Amino acid sequence: MTHSVHTRAVRMLASLYAIEAAVLLTLVGIYKARTLDWTLLFTKAGAVLITGGIGLFASGWLLVREIRASGSFRRRAFALGLTTNLLTGLLAFLSLETAVRIAGRTTQQGTLVGSVAVRPTWPELTAQSREVLARVAPRGTWDASYFIYDKELGWTVGPNRRSRDGLYFSSFEGIRSAGPNIRMADRAPRFRVALIGDSNAFSLEVPFDETLGYHLERLLGEDVQVLNFGVDGYGIDQMYLRYERDVRPWKPEVVVIGFVWHDLLRTMAVYPFVSFGWPGYLVKPRFTIANGALMLLNVPLPSADEILNARGIEQLPIVDYDLGYGTTDWTLRFDHGPLILRFLTSAFPRWPPANPRVSNEAAEALNSRLLTQIVRSVEQDGAVPLVLFMGQSRDALLQNTLSRARVPHLMDVSECLAGIPANHRKVPSGHHYTGLANEAIARCTAPAVELALRNARDPTRRPISSSVPRS
Repeated sequence: MTHSVHTRAVRMLASLYAIEAAVLLTLVGIYKARTLDWTLLFTKAGAVLITGGIGLFASGWLLVREIRASGSFRRRAFALGLTTNLLTGLLAFLSLETAVRIAGRTTQQGTLVGSVAVRPTWPELTAQSREVLARVAPRGTWDASYFIYDKELGWTVGPNRRSRDGLYFSSFEGIRSAGPNIRMADRAPRFRVALIGDSNAFSLEVPFDETLGYHLERLLGEDVQVLNFGVDGYGIDQMYLRYERDVRPWKPEVVVIGFVWHDLLRTMAVYPFVSFGWPGYLVKPRFTIANGALMLLNVPLPSADEILNARGIEQLPIVDYDLGYGTTDWTLRFDHGPLILRFLTSAFPRWPPANPRVSNEAAEALNSRLLTQIVRSVEQDGAVPLVLFMGQSRDALLQNTLSRARVPHLMDVSECLAGIPANHRKVPSGHHYTGLANEAIARCTAPAVELALRNARDPTRRPISSSVPRS
C-alpha cells in the first residue's frame, strides 16, 4: 500500500509541476501582451498564452484523473505530492534568489546581474538624483556646479564657473572659456562664429586647448572669435532654444550646429534621469507638433523638489510624452518584489503598447522640424548655418530625419577622422573626442566656415562688440 501511495504521489507531483509550468507560461503571455483583446490571438504573446492555456487544461485533467484513480488513499497521496511540490518550489525559489543576490553588484548605474542591468525602481531613481545633486550643490539648487538648473532649458553652463576637477571654465556670459573671470564681450573681433550642440560640441572630457572651438578659432585667425555654446546632454530641441535665447544676441556670422544621432532621442525625452538613467539631469523642455506648428508643452519647467518629491513616476507632468516612460513598461515592474523577479523582468522586458507620442515617426517628424527651424532662424538672422554631424554611426532614424529636414550645408566628420588611428579618436570613456580628433574635425570644418565668412570680410565693417550682451 505504501508503494502505491508513493507511486500515486509522484504522478500527482508531476501533474502539479506541469500545472505550475502552464501557469507560468500563461502569465508570460499576459505579461508580454501589448493589449488584451482579440488581436492578441495573432501575436507571439497570444501564441504563448494559448499554449499555456492548453497546457493548464491538460495538466489539470491529468491531476484530476490521478486523484480519482487513487481510491481510498487519494488524500494521503495528494498531501504527499503537494507537500513535496511546495517544498521543492520554495527551495528552488530561495536558491535562485540567493544566486541572483550573490551575482548582483551595485554600480553607479544601479544593480547589475551579469550583463543585465536591473531596472531601477522609482525610489532608486530619485535617490540617485538626490545623491548627485547633493554632491554638486547645496540641497535643492545647482549653484555650486558647472552645469546649472535652467527653468527654460533644463540645464546650461553657469556664468563664471569652474568645475570641481578644474577641467572646465566658463565666462561671465556662460560660455566655455580658457579660464576664470573672462568676459567674451570684451573682445571686439571682426567676425564671430557660434558653436552650438551637445557634449561633442562642448568637447567634454578634454581641457580648453584641446576643444573643437579652440582649434577652430586658431585656424580661422585672430579676427574671428569662436564662442562655444555647447552643453552636455542637449537634444536638438535644447540646441534650438539655446540659439534663440543665448546665441542670437551675439549676432554671429556663422553658426556651427554639432549633433550626433542620440540627440534625436533626447528630443523625445522629458525626464532624462528616467529615459537615459542620467542622475541629476531631471527635466528638459519638450516640444510637440500641434496644428502643423512647434509647441512647447512644459515651460517653465518644474523644480527639482517638485520632481523628486512625487510619490510615483505617473505623477510627473506630461510623463506620457517621455521617451523612457513611453517605450518601457511601468505597470508590472515588481518594484517591491524579490530580486529574481526584477532580474527576470529586466532581462525579458514587456512589449509595451505602441505610444504614438514617442514613436519613430514622431521622432522623425519633430527632429526634422526642429533642424529646419534652427537653420531657418539662423538664416533669418543673416548668418550662415553649418550643420555638422559629429557621430560615426548612422541609423534609420537619423537618415529619415535628415531626409525630411533637407538640411543644407551638412558636413560629416567621418572622413575628417580617417587619418586618426581608431584608438586615438575617443577619450578613455569612449564617449567623446580626444584633442587630436577635435583638431582634425576643426581642420575639416574651417574651410566651410572660411567660405561662409568670405562675403563678410569687408574692411569697412565695424566691430560688433556694441551689439553683444554684457553681464
